[in-house]
Order: sequence, then C-alpha cells, then structure tokens
Amino acid sequence: MNEPIINEREREHAAQLVKDGVPIPEWWFRKSALLSFLFNASSATVPEGERFIVRAVDEARARIEEPTLLKAAETLMHEELAHARMHDAYNRYLEEIGFPAHRYNAETESLLRFFEHVFSLKGRLATCAMIEHFTAIFSKQVLDTGILEGEDVDERMDRVWSWHCLEELEHRSTAIDMYRRMGGGYLARISVALITSFFFAISHTRCLLAFLREKKLLWKWHTWRAGWPYIFGKRGVYRLFLTHWVLYFKPGFHPREVVIENRFHKQLHHYHIEEELVNYFPKVR
Repeated sequence: MNEPIINEREREHAAQLVKDGVPIPEWWFRKSALLSFLFNASSATVPEGERFIVRAVDEARARIEEPTLLKAAETLMHEELAHARMHDAYNRYLEEIGFPAHRYNAETESLLRFFEHVFSLKGRLATCAMIEHFTAIFSKQVLDTGILEGEDVDERMDRVWSWHCLEELEHRSTAIDMYRRMGGGYLARISVALITSFFFAISHTRCLLAFLREKKLLWKWHTWRAGWPYIFGKRGVYRLFLTHWVLYFKPGFHPREVVIENRFHKQLHHYHIEEELVNYFPKVR
C-alpha cells in the first residue's frame, strides 16, 4: 500500500497548518458545534469497533478457502487497524481539550466484548456486517454531499474523515460476504442488525449529548439551529443515512447495490497515511 491519497493541495495545506502549530478549532466544521461534535462522537466509538471487526474477521479467515475473499479480509484488517490507531490519537486529543471520549470508547469496548461472549462467530460476523453498513452509508453521505469541502472546514479533519470514508467504502462488502460464505442466513442477519442498530444509536447519541453538555452547549438554541440543516435538512447526512439504512433489511441485499456518487471525486490510494494523520493530533499538555 504505497501511493498518495486524495489531493496534493489539501495535503500541503494540512501539513502547513501542522508546521505552523495552528490548533484544530474546537468547532472545526463550519463553525458549528453540533456538526463538529457529531463527527467527534463518531470517533469516540471507532477504535474498539474496528478492533472487534478485526478479531472476528481474523478468526473467520481460518474457515474460508476462497483466495479473493481472503485477500479482501486482509485488506479490511489492515485498514481497520489503521483506523483504530488514528482514532486513538484523535480521541486522546479530544480528551485533552475537554471531551470525555475515553469514557464512551470504553463503553463501546464493554458492549462489543459482551457480544463476543454471547454471539457465535457467525453472529459476530453479522454484527460486523451491520457496523460496516453503518460506516459505508455514513461515508457515502459524506462523500456524495461534499459536506467536508470548503474553507470553513479544517483541512486536517477533512483529510482524516475523507480517508476513513474512502477506505470504509472500499471494504464495505467483505464482512457480509464472509458471513454468507459461512452459511449465515437472512433472519439471523436482520435480527443481529436490529440489536446492533439499537445499541449503537443509543451509544452515539449519548456521546454526542455528553460532548455538548461538557461544553455547556446542550441547551443553547443556536447550537441546534446552526447545525440542524446539515443533519436532517434536504441533503442532511442523517436524513440520507436513514433512507439507506433500511436497505440492509431487504432479502439478498448486498452493499455494492448502493451507488456512490463521490461528488468531489476524492481518490483512495493506499499507503500508510495514518502516520501523517496521527500527527495532526499532537499532545497539548
């Protein structure tokens, strides 16, 4: 994995911000606390979710012989571990500027360890498939709407999330393909999907509200008024997210059915870019 990513102009701009010691603004997304904190809350649950997927896929590889699927599993594991490492740095930075990210990362770990205890390998792969659907359709909305583009979004965070979204879309089918290859069926898949959706929706919402409460913004009208159109407006990320979430419950659904527009033609070229991204989050004390 040895090529550059996304856009040289963006890379150079982000590198200059790091070199000049410019801190990432607390409200880094269009000067909106709600949107900035929504992405930050997503980061808080990422590392342990990615490690859960890696553990399940690694175990399942021993039961699969198809070379193409094994190669896809290897790619997924590499990318998810890179995401976990980068979001560990992101979350450490959030903690250092006053967000309780570690608390919600630990809650996610406890939940997923419980899933590992009660679910079979097929059940865990079904969980992985639902998590991958979450991240794929969220990534689709980010890239299709171009919501991170513009001078009023910090370039470093644009690169962090664009990189993550592009890689999620690349391996979005692997978990469900492995689940089906191991004989997983429809009813078990949607049952696990409903359980996973319920717990992750609660976890993410609690984390977002905690971040807003920590900064004394939860009950401020302007917090919600400024960010609401980007979430539930006509092209809002979550409004579009929900319309694609329901597709997962169609019999025979496959993630490749969901068309990706990628409005700004972001490009994914693999290399160890996580080292660059980790350096966007220096220790502040």
